[in-house]
Amino acid sequence: MIKTSTIIFLCLGLFGVSGASTFDPETSIVEIEVTKETYDYTEPWATRSKQIRKNGILIGEYQILTTADGLSGQYLCRIKKGGSSKQYTASLKWVDYYANVAIFDVPDPTFRKGMQPVALTDTIPESGELQIYRWRAGRMEKRSAEIIRLYSGSSKMSYLEHLELSVASTIEAAGHSEIAFDDNQLTGLTTAASKGKLTILPAQFIAGVIKSHTLEDSGLGYFDFKYMYAKNPALLASKGLNLRDLGVIVTEVGSKGLAKNTLKQGDVILAIDGFEIDSEGKYIDPQYGRLSMGSLATRKHMAGESIQIRLWRNNREETVDYILPQASFEKSLIPEHRYDASPQYLIAGGIVFQPLNGPLIRALNGHHQFLFDYYNNRPPLEGHDGIVVIGAVLPDSYNEGCQSFIHLIIDQINGQKIYDLEDVKAALEAPKDGFHWIQLKPDEQIKHFVLDAKKMPGATARILKHYRIAREYSI
Repeated sequence: MIKTSTIIFLCLGLFGVSGASTFDPETSIVEIEVTKETYDYTEPWATRSKQIRKNGILIGEYQILTTADGLSGQYLCRIKKGGSSKQYTASLKWVDYYANVAIFDVPDPTFRKGMQPVALTDTIPESGELQIYRWRAGRMEKRSAEIIRLYSGSSKMSYLEHLELSVASTIEAAGHSEIAFDDNQLTGLTTAASKGKLTILPAQFIAGVIKSHTLEDSGLGYFDFKYMYAKNPALLASKGLNLRDLGVIVTEVGSKGLAKNTLKQGDVILAIDGFEIDSEGKYIDPQYGRLSMGSLATRKHMAGESIQIRLWRNNREETVDYILPQASFEKSLIPEHRYDASPQYLIAGGIVFQPLNGPLIRALNGHHQFLFDYYNNRPPLEGHDGIVVIGAVLPDSYNEGCQSFIHLIIDQINGQKIYDLEDVKAALEAPKDGFHWIQLKPDEQIKHFVLDAKKMPGATARILKHYRIAREYSI
């Protein structure tokens, strides 16, 4: 794979017009209106439309930069510029939900008239003031923001770790990709707001993401392991290591299902990419000071690249090459997010079978059994690609006695192991002695229940008609 670090961090000037002397927000910032499909995972067959509004800014070859937040399910995007009511249809060129970055194109050549792309700054300010801009009700709104701190944080849209800025500002109802500027350079985009504070995705990080999308088979990497602080000297001494305030101990490898390469449980990580790791999992960045080691995965590196880790193992020091895996929700036992995809379901006799995933757990708003949390916090099981649950039971005389069997985890149907909806569909085509035997996980209070196989098709058709559901399955 091509090494991308030098390319990414030396070519930032390609994404803006570095010669612009004065920034005019009205010629660079646009208002984005997105029409999208939304879903209710408690009624996975239902689809609704919703509109959201956010800001974007013109960069490079008249491309519009914005955050990926709110774009999942989008099917129509329109752009307004200069406070005018005229709308331009835009197309989504690409979106990176893991990094929370997206680029739109506007095909209409008249859109460019009077517009000016801006430059992305190649450094992240750590103190001082920024200016926050946005369109609101057809007028350009400007607020100052005081930088609080730079830190390593998790992406709003995924588990990726990267640098973020925290600033204080009086701007209200923000966090929708408002534009942060320092002098005449784009500092970043807002991603969240709470109690007078804004979170800003830095332009330096955004530039790296943009460059990664010009390279084949690239994306952002992630350290797929968990660790604990090594502040207890006795713990280190038990491993034959007589050090203080240095290193963290690996407690789990491959928790996201991305990689189990190189590292082992019990390893003491001493340094990553040449940076010593202290006993709280921090390193000293030559530019930005003390930061969390998790951000080293996205600091000048991409997925697929090798990064050196110096560690203590079996009473001796070793250096290993860790191949940064690419972030992917689908490799987890319970996928944390699903973007640009409708919910999956299969209805049979009023029993609504659904894959267990993050959107479903969040839709239940805490009203689910503890087993969901148990499986959600453990690494993937060998040969176990997913979990299927009973999301709901649509009441009918056919499923009488089963209507309280909701949020239970399926183990087998008709003797076949169940990991996804394709397994459910196949198993229901092979009843046992005229019945469907549905066995639940051993941890469940209910062990199994039985449905009449011959009557199921008629009951399913009747239930779909009664509840006005168009299709019995989504797969």
